[in-house]
Amino acid sequence: MKEILTALMIWISANTSYNTDYPLPKVVFLSQETMNKMYYKDNEHDPDSLHGMYDKENDLIILPETWDKRESWDQSVLLHEMIHYYQDQNGLTFQCTQEMEKDAWPTQKKYLKTAHNFDWEYDKLWYLMISSCSDPFNF
Repeated sequence: MKEILTALMIWISANTSYNTDYPLPKVVFLSQETMNKMYYKDNEHDPDSLHGMYDKENDLIILPETWDKRESWDQSVLLHEMIHYYQDQNGLTFQCTQEMEKDAWPTQKKYLKTAHNFDWEYDKLWYLMISSCSDPFNF
């Protein structure tokens, strides 16, 4: 895992403005059910919709037990969570947790394209919803 984290840290350093001169993040693997309970609390969500998460209190990246280092998507999920780690380490502040996604999603998309020649076309309305502090449907 150290080699993958190092490679992704180098990519982040070369392709973003984040200072990556910090220790590599810790990573743990948990069951999807455990991750869902931690993140959603009510566990009333699609059981496979949570691909990873960053625990800011413990500087810890949490990935599902099914994460596979050979899969480009899984590598990009780790990179996405590393973006959150470096946002935290760089002392960036956000009005809400959702704002952290404004940079993580496009950076993950760029990584998939440049490192794996994979075009990830996510729904732009969904991206707007999950990266904004206000409810876009609350008029």
